[in-house]
Amino acid sequence: MTKQNHKTGFLVAAMVFSAIALRVLGKFDILIVPGGIVRSLIYIALYIGWGISVSKRIIQVQVRHYLIAVSGLLVFWFVIRTTNYFFVDNADTKRYLWYLYYLPMLFIPLFSLYVAILLGKPANARLSKTALLLLSIPTALCLLLVLTNDLHQLVFSFPEGEVWTDKNNGYTFGYYIVIGWEALCALAAFIIMLIKCRLSQRKKHLPFLLLVCSIDYALVYASGVKWMQMIGGDITAAQCLMFTGILECCIQCGLIQTNTGYKALFEAGSIGAQIVDTDHNTRYASSNAPKLSAEIMRSAESEAAKLDHNTLLKSSKIPGGHVLWQEDITDITAVLQKLEENRKTIAESNDVEQENYKTKVKINTVREKNRLYDRLQAQTAHQIELLDQLLTQYEAQSDPEIRRSLLAKAAVIGAYIKRRGNLMFIGEKSNVTDTAELSACLDESFANLELMGVECAIDIPGKNSIDTRDAIRVYDFFEAVTEAAMDDLRFVWLKARSLEDAVIFYLQAESKAELSALSALADTCACEEGVWRFSLRIGKAGEPA
Repeated sequence: MTKQNHKTGFLVAAMVFSAIALRVLGKFDILIVPGGIVRSLIYIALYIGWGISVSKRIIQVQVRHYLIAVSGLLVFWFVIRTTNYFFVDNADTKRYLWYLYYLPMLFIPLFSLYVAILLGKPANARLSKTALLLLSIPTALCLLLVLTNDLHQLVFSFPEGEVWTDKNNGYTFGYYIVIGWEALCALAAFIIMLIKCRLSQRKKHLPFLLLVCSIDYALVYASGVKWMQMIGGDITAAQCLMFTGILECCIQCGLIQTNTGYKALFEAGSIGAQIVDTDHNTRYASSNAPKLSAEIMRSAESEAAKLDHNTLLKSSKIPGGHVLWQEDITDITAVLQKLEENRKTIAESNDVEQENYKTKVKINTVREKNRLYDRLQAQTAHQIELLDQLLTQYEAQSDPEIRRSLLAKAAVIGAYIKRRGNLMFIGEKSNVTDTAELSACLDESFANLELMGVECAIDIPGKNSIDTRDAIRVYDFFEAVTEAAMDDLRFVWLKARSLEDAVIFYLQAESKAELSALSALADTCACEEGVWRFSLRIGKAGEPA
């Protein structure tokens, strides 16, 4: 557990003990009203703080929303309880505030059950509409039954001729239906949590221990023991703490995915990097990062600084400071040393021509690599610029959903650049390739499109030889359609049909974007109800298209 977690734990414990102390003082008629209000404010602050913490830590979108809703309901519960006990005297108002207790009493177990069902699932997992309806409708009906009790008295009954309050009420069958549904949701949530916690490898005993404590507390409270009434007689506050504790344990067990622990991961790395603020104070550092002076950090901002004979220090500006990292140049140094030795050897021997030949081979190899990379950069210049724009927008955005969408788009563009380079390198070696290679390129692009929520399907038969330039043509056309329709692309379907002398590629894309300009690149183009259909006829290797 980190120091920050220790501090948070001590603060929570101090707040809970303070609330218990105020309750004990109230039992001795000391600060009854002020102490009760302060005690409620302590619990409200705890649940607001927990809700804020959850909103920052939880990755799963729906789980985060349900946990924040639980936090809000806990705060709402304590607000109306405090209002009822300390600020309202009218019997009718107090009764309706009492009825409102059942809003959090019913929906906290329901939302906890939703969370339990989603435990351990991917970040984008969602509950089915069927499950939502089957669980939400009975809960809403139970709440409506309570809130309309004055009309039918099917939940609480009151004696005639007396003021209706929670002091003289009786219970009818509706009350047991409401309590039964509440208990069923809570029990189902606990059982699912315990089952899934058994699959976790760390702290899996904590939710079970808290559940046992919650049950033991309820039994001791029901027995009427005096010391329990004195210290922990507020069953609402106690059970709310237990409920929140169980959910927090699921977070600590790793069943609920969080985006914490980056600092420890960075420190455990061996990349020789560190992050400093604008004043060159180190904020994060990996295990093997050297201690650097502010002077050398500043020098690395303009150009790479040499730490020693085999290590360069490089720097890049980030929001709030710089990231610095080491680059091992041992191989480059060794090459330079070798060149120096060769220079001396050549100067002393008569084999100048042979040494020059070796040097030319190395130079030509480097030139060829540079030529290929320059060619790739030239052919994908538009995508590189688009990728740079997406990453710039990502850095400027704070909304998690928009940032995730931008990263998904960047992944699609990055996959194209990578796979387009592979096809180009294949073309340097051979004029012929297989449709399986093209299918692999499209598979990776489709996998990244699915991150954007696009439905994808592909069917390309293998073992068909086609010209490499035609494979590049098909892949470039697919990328052109994807980029033109990226903002509202819903599905992409690509199928290839092998004929005797050709392969016909059919591409369908659902988008509101205007794609007619791409018809010049395809053999056929049609649009019907927002679905664009294109076809490209590619001749097999050695055959006319």
